[in-house]
Parts: sequence; C-alpha cells; structure tokens
Amino acid sequence: MMTYTGNIHRGLRLALFTSAGVAALAISTPSLAQDTGESIADEQTEAAPAQNNPIIVTGSRIRRANRDTLEPSIVVGSDQIEERGLTNIGEVLEDQPAFGPPSSNPVGGQSGSFGSGQTFINFFGLGSQRTLTLVNSRRYVSSNTASIFGPVAAGSQVDLNTIPTLMVDRIETIAVGGAPIYGADAIAGTVNIILKDRFEGVRFDAQVGIAEEGDAQEYRIGAMAGTSFADGRGNVVAAIEYNKTEGLLYPDRERTAQGLFYVAPNDPNSPFDNIIIDDRRIPILSEFGAPTRIDLIPGFGFDFFDADGNTLVFDANGNLIPLDFGERFGVVNSSGGNGFSLTPVLNLLSPVERYLGAISATYDVTDNITAFLEGQYANSKGTELRSQPVYNTWLFDDAGTPDGNLIIPLSNPFLSDSARATIASQLPAGQDFFYLGRANTDLISGEGSSEVEVYRIAGGLRGDFFLGSRNLNWEVSGLYGRSQTTGSSRELVQQNFENALAGCPAGAADSPIQTISGTCAPFNPFGNQNTQAVADYVTTIADPTATNEQYDFIATIGGDLFNIWSGPIGFSIGYEHRKESADFDPGVFFFGQPDPNDPDAPRSQFGRSIPIDPVSGSYNTDEVFGELQVPIVSPAMNVPFMYLLEAKGAIRYVDNSLTGGDVTWTAGGRWKPVEDIAFRGNFTRSIRAPAITELFNPNSAIFTTADDPCDARFINSGPNPAQRQANCAADGLPANFTSNIVDFTTRGSLSGNTDLQNEKADSWTIGAVFTPTFAPGLTLSLDYVDIALEGAIQSVDAEGTLEACYDSNNFPDPACARIDRDAAGQVEFIRTGFLNVASYDYQGLIADLRWTQSTPFLGADSSISLRGSYQYIDKLEQQVGSGDLSTLRGDIGFSKHQGTLGVTYDNGNWGAFTQFQYIGKAVVDPDAEPTAFEFFERDDVVFMDAGISFQTEDDFTLRLIVENVFDREAPYPSPAGGGVVTYFDGILGRYFKVAATFGF
Repeated sequence: MMTYTGNIHRGLRLALFTSAGVAALAISTPSLAQDTGESIADEQTEAAPAQNNPIIVTGSRIRRANRDTLEPSIVVGSDQIEERGLTNIGEVLEDQPAFGPPSSNPVGGQSGSFGSGQTFINFFGLGSQRTLTLVNSRRYVSSNTASIFGPVAAGSQVDLNTIPTLMVDRIETIAVGGAPIYGADAIAGTVNIILKDRFEGVRFDAQVGIAEEGDAQEYRIGAMAGTSFADGRGNVVAAIEYNKTEGLLYPDRERTAQGLFYVAPNDPNSPFDNIIIDDRRIPILSEFGAPTRIDLIPGFGFDFFDADGNTLVFDANGNLIPLDFGERFGVVNSSGGNGFSLTPVLNLLSPVERYLGAISATYDVTDNITAFLEGQYANSKGTELRSQPVYNTWLFDDAGTPDGNLIIPLSNPFLSDSARATIASQLPAGQDFFYLGRANTDLISGEGSSEVEVYRIAGGLRGDFFLGSRNLNWEVSGLYGRSQTTGSSRELVQQNFENALAGCPAGAADSPIQTISGTCAPFNPFGNQNTQAVADYVTTIADPTATNEQYDFIATIGGDLFNIWSGPIGFSIGYEHRKESADFDPGVFFFGQPDPNDPDAPRSQFGRSIPIDPVSGSYNTDEVFGELQVPIVSPAMNVPFMYLLEAKGAIRYVDNSLTGGDVTWTAGGRWKPVEDIAFRGNFTRSIRAPAITELFNPNSAIFTTADDPCDARFINSGPNPAQRQANCAADGLPANFTSNIVDFTTRGSLSGNTDLQNEKADSWTIGAVFTPTFAPGLTLSLDYVDIALEGAIQSVDAEGTLEACYDSNNFPDPACARIDRDAAGQVEFIRTGFLNVASYDYQGLIADLRWTQSTPFLGADSSISLRGSYQYIDKLEQQVGSGDLSTLRGDIGFSKHQGTLGVTYDNGNWGAFTQFQYIGKAVVDPDAEPTAFEFFERDDVVFMDAGISFQTEDDFTLRLIVENVFDREAPYPSPAGGGVVTYFDGILGRYFKVAATFGF
C-alpha cells in the first residue's frame, strides 16, 4: 500500500489504483428466463413463439417469446460452473476471453487492511467501476473501500466473493446496451447473476483441491435445500457455503522465486534499454543492518571495511560480515550477492476464508399476484501474507528522522565487542556513534487482512392484470444492502520504537496510541535477534473500516401496447429511486494525532504511515425509464428475405442529487433474412456517475512511485518518443537522467473533486448469429464492438501527471505545474487528483460457438457439447488530457488474440470434459520500441484443464478435475514486466480437485 514513507518497488510497484482487464465476447445463446427453472442445456434452442409463456432476458424489461438479444451476450450455466469445480463467480468470468486480468483478485500484491482477497472483474478493459453487477436483475451493494488506498479504482464495484456459487442458476452478461435498462455504471456491460428460485429436495456438496507441489489447498462444503408449500403456491430455497483457500508467497514457486527483474544495462553498447537479471538484490539496504560512517548508504566509500577492503554489514546473529554486492546495475539493483531481496516479502496468493448464505422465496398470493423475497449474507476474509517492511535508510530521509538512518552510539549494549572494535577503529576522531540502515522485517511482517460482511435483502410483488384486452405485467420491489469491510494489520509506532531503540530509558513517555504491549523491551538493531516482546511494544493493530449502504426502490409496468400489422408492440416503463452512501474510517492509527493546540493544523503520524483522512458522502437518484420493442416484419407475414425484422429502443433520465440530470438511451434492431441467420446491432449512450471517493476525498498526502518519462529507462517510450525527449531536454534534464521516483517513493497529494461530471460513452455493436435449421443445437455468433468513452474520471496519478507533461505537444502543459523538481531534476512533490480528463477507446471482434449434438454411436444416451469463445482486440487505448496516449492492445493481459475451447461428453451416469485456454502473444509495452526491453515479447501459451465425473443411481456424483494438465509454465520471463495474474496457472503449476455431490 502507498501509506508508507519508504517503499522500494519497481516492476511490481504498488499504486493507488489498479487498472486492468480487457476483453469482449459475443455469445448468441439467448438469456434464460429469470423466473423459470429452465435448464441451461436448452439455451441453444429457439423458443417457439408462445405469448402465453413469455420470458425476460438481461438487457430488457419487456417479456418476449424468444431469448434472443440485440447485444453480444454471455450465458454461463450452473452445470458449467460445477463441471470446472469453480468456487467463485469471479473465476467463472475470468475464464472467458471477455474478461481480462481482473482489477482485483487474490493473486499478487494486495491492499492489506484496506481490502485483500476481494474479486472485482473488469469488462472490455474500461475499469471495474464501469461494469454493472446485478443479482436477479437488481443492484447489489458494493464492497469497494471508499478510500484512495482501497483495492481498486473508486466506484461501486461488487465483490464477487460474497455470492455463493451453489445458489447460482446462471450468469448472464450483455456488452453495452444495459445502461437505459439498469442505469449508471453499465458503460462496458452488465453482469446479471441469476440465483435459483425453485428447488425441491436437499443437496450436499464438498470439494478439495491441492497443487501438485502440495500447497495452495482449497476446501468447500455446502448444502442447498428447497421445498414447496401451500399446495405448490409457494417455494423456498436456501443455500450455505464454507470456502477456504490457502496462500502462497513468491518463494513458493520456482518462477517467482528467481527474482527476475528489468534493469538498465551496464554495457553502453547494449541493444536494449532494459535487460533482465535474476536474483534481484538491493545491496544498499540490509535486513540486519548496514553501518556507515556518515549519513549515507553502502557503496560510496564511507562504509566499514574488513582487512580485504570489503564493505561490512551485520548478519542475522549480529556479526559483521562482508557485503557481496553481486553484479551491480546502477545504485539500487544487483544480480546475486547477499543484499536485501524483495522476493521473500512479496505476496503471490492470498488466503481467503468465506461463509456464504442465500435464501429465495416466492408465494402466489392470488392467481395473478406473487410475493417474492430474497436475502444474502456473506463473510469473506482475505489476507495479504507479506509486504515490504518499514525501512530506515538515507534513501528516504535524514538520519534521526523516522525513516532515515538510525544513529547508533558505540555504547549500544547489543553491539558485540568485536563489531564495536571494528567500527570504533574506523570512525573519525572524536565520533562515538555511527549510522545504520535497516529493513525492519523482524518488527512487522506486512501481513494485513480485511473482513467483508455483507447483508442484503430484497422483496416485492409482481403480477399481471388486464386493461381491456391487454394483458399487462407489473412489479414493485425494494432492497437494502449493507457491506462493511474491517481491516487489521500490525503497524509500527514510532515513539515506542525510539524508546526501545534507546534501551527503554526511565521516564520515557510512550506513544498516545496503545500498542499490543505496554511493557518496554529494548530493541536490538543488529541482526534478527529481537523477541516477540519487542515487536509487541513497538507495534499496534490498525483497524480501518469501510461501510457502504444501498437502498433501491423500483416500480415497472409493461406488456403489449397495441397491435400493428406484424404483431404487438411491447413496452415497459418504470421509476427507480436509489440512495448510495459510503463511509471510510481510517481508525486511530491511520488517522494520526491531531495537534492539541490547533485542531485545524496537520495531524502528526503515529508510525511511518502518513495520516489518512476519513471519507464520507452519499447521493440519491430519481430515474424514469421506458422501453419499446417493435416487430416490423414477423415470420407469419412470409416476406421474401425478411423472415423477421424488429426494432428496439430504450431511454432513461437520471436525476442525480450531486451531478444533476442526464440521459442514457439505446436503439437497435434485429433482421433475419432467412430463419437460419440473424443480423443485429445497436447504438447506446451510457453514463457513469462519480463515485463518493472521487467526489469527497479530502486533500490527502500520499507517497508514490512512477515511471518518470525523462528517466533514461523510459525516455525512448511513449506515444511520441521524439516529443518526449525534446520536452525533457527543454526542462533541463539530460538524456542519461536517473529519476529517484522510479525506485523510491516520493511525496505528493491527492484530492477529490465535487465539480466532477458524469462520464459518457457512445457505443455500438453490429454482428450476426447463425443458427442453422439443418444442425439443431448449433449457434455461431460474430460481433464487432466499439466503445468510445469521453470525460472519464481519472485519478491522474504521478505517472499520468508526468506523462501528461512530458508527452504534450504543447510543452509546458498545465500538468507540468503539478510537478515540483529540485535543482538536480528529482521530483520533490507531485499533486494528483480526480478529473474528467481521460478517454478510452475499445474496438474488438468477438465470436462464440456453441453446439450440442447427440452421439448415439458413442453411447445410447450420450451427447457432445462444444463451446468456443474468441476475441480479437482491434484497438484499446487510454488517453489522459491531450498528450498522454497509452496503448493496451497487445500488452500483457490484453493479447490481441485470446480464446477458449471446451468439449464436454455426457453419457448419463458418467462424463468428461476438457478445456483449452489460449493466450496470444503480448509485449511488455505496446508504446515502446522492441529495443526498450530485452525479451520484449511474451510467447503465446495454451493451458489445458480436464475432468471426469461419475454418477450413481442414488444421485451421488464424483468429479475429478485437473487444471493445467500438462504443467505449462508462464512465458519467460513473466512475471517480470507483468503477468502474475494473466499467467498464474503457469506459475501455480498442475492443480488437482476432487468434488462430491449428494442429493435426495
């Protein structure tokens, strides 16, 4: 997290916000009814026109006789989830090419006590805050932390950890087109999780998993029960689940343990600006203490030396030993040696423990009125196992300051006689102290956890009535959701640290904040010899809390408006009132200590973290919406080359209490020249309202890193390297400049903006769906998607601010005024904040294939199902202001070509499946020249999963599943340069699952 004043992190550096994920997928498989128990196995069959059995599909509130959509759609049924042994809805969606690297999941670095192990998906690469997630077509409360230090970008994202997969009937997703139907946030698309509302009997489920290396265990047990009552007028179904997964660190896998890292080469004739090293070390830091004669770092001639001239540092036992610098690359990095390694303090997989429950009930009050009720409860705890320690080093401040070198007297009782003699012999005359740099891994491990607790209840009435000869339908519903995230992490308290370092002098005052132990224990700064009593005295438990609440009331009425020559015009109109509130309390430690004499003065920090401000705010919306579906030509009309033609339009007016009124709308149509093929398309205007964090975040201090465009490692990158080079030179920075902000955190600020406006996106799709009558069960779709988002709210972070300045065609750009450099050109302070300044442009071709075919020649009751999904990213760009253009197409995680192919064989009492996931070639930086990085390209890779299942007559099913069957590795040298999430299957290795289900 970015709360510490010192943090050395390059290739895997921490950032305020996470932005990842891009893809698109069209599945012409029509969405299933939301209020029936239809099997997903029937999804390929065109429903016969039957006005007495209409259904509702995601992306529309109009009941219709078929399941076709105008937008590219995804449907994943519960059978596919069970077949793969997936225990998290995020895993289900990440499995599709439509979803690239998630904005957050348990893989890789986490946000400690601010949100670890949470799962937020990202559709089309537009940011997780621009995908709307619904449950049963209604909004679900967000679990995102309303703080700039949260796990993902500010928004109303839903943590998919909190929804039990046992209760899922299917997941329906549409690309664009959902905003007029459901409101703000659906810029990229809408994910609608449909839960089971009809079930008879009892079902028990258990699953275990383990990696081939004997770790990363996962466990799940669950039960679902349902019954009808009141002579079938009512039904209730409930499910509970317990899930637990164990975590991993970087040293637990061969690839991540190698310490691969990009550095600038020593050879001036190197063909690359950055080369790969292994066993990355930072010799200027020491886990056990690096002494120097003056306030500096090792390696500049002011060290302590042995008889052979080797620099001396302390080992774990407090003895002075030679420092092996390894092969040095610049000041910071080395390959090999015994300098400090970040690898042991990097999180690879967070352990997550979840308790989940859901209930759904319906009751037919009359023949025409049904009452419904649903509720969900979740408790999900994720833990970041390790993160970087707090440092004492000249790199971060002057000696004697909290982050600077420690000043150690020669009389320190923990200093061995031999070490004291060596140090004393080399000190300047009259100096009885020395300086010590230290990475304090023995005081805090960096472990931090966050526990999310969600309550949600929704209910209402729906029914039908006649108005004249028209059969109309209506629904009134309301919901309340509450999510609270409680963090916990051990943090260093500076005053007690200083007391312990001084040997617990009599009369020394403890910090005003309570630590784990109030009994002072002297701190030994040499080696790793401190007891738990020392750590307990100098640390406290920080407990930030984030609370989100949601109220939503919706009333709709719809049906057939009137008949025209081709049939009835369908309509739906409605009103929605929604209130969202968020509150973030940093807790006593992170809030800091107010000045008792001036409550308006800046607060002081208790530890190494800057004071963090609370965030609180709310808004409400009043929305009216309407939708029309017009059949222009129907099959019964027998028009040549016009088997079917229909048009659809929807509009919604949103009155936001903070940002005012805005309109979102969509228009499209579907044409079938013949029964076997349909062409479809739509145009949509979507909006996203500013999130509470973006609006109300105070002017908060931050510490951040960034790839300075003027650094020699990046001067040849960017959308126009020549322009970048010219601007940097105009600012007086040499071509061989090394910027400290790349490797070390620098002070800055970030503030909210109450003047933010709604984001707006203009999107269109066009495609075709092939459902040949000569091959029943076959569906093939192909769609092109174009999304242009303007005025996107962007936390213009340090890197974005630097790029906006130095990539500008009109230098100096106004962004340059936000950057303070010292006389040597180093960034001293940088001002960041939220602005409507970004634009996104996505264009992609997406295809989907589904085919289920009976195979009596392979077994009397057997069938084979084929499912394939493919995406080609034609364009994916982000621009901040007028100067910075970032290309994501072809980046790691956003390969131009991605695809999934699955085959399932079912023979009644047994079956098997295999799935191939293809990730195409990618590059480290699409905006850079190939010479910017050694190993610039990542090879394409295919991961294969497979499984087999057996079912007995008494409804017992056993499943055996193997993931990454051939133990394919991640493309070399990932995760250096990125890819820990994208290629995680190749890092984790072969994985085994066993699942059993019993029902009656």
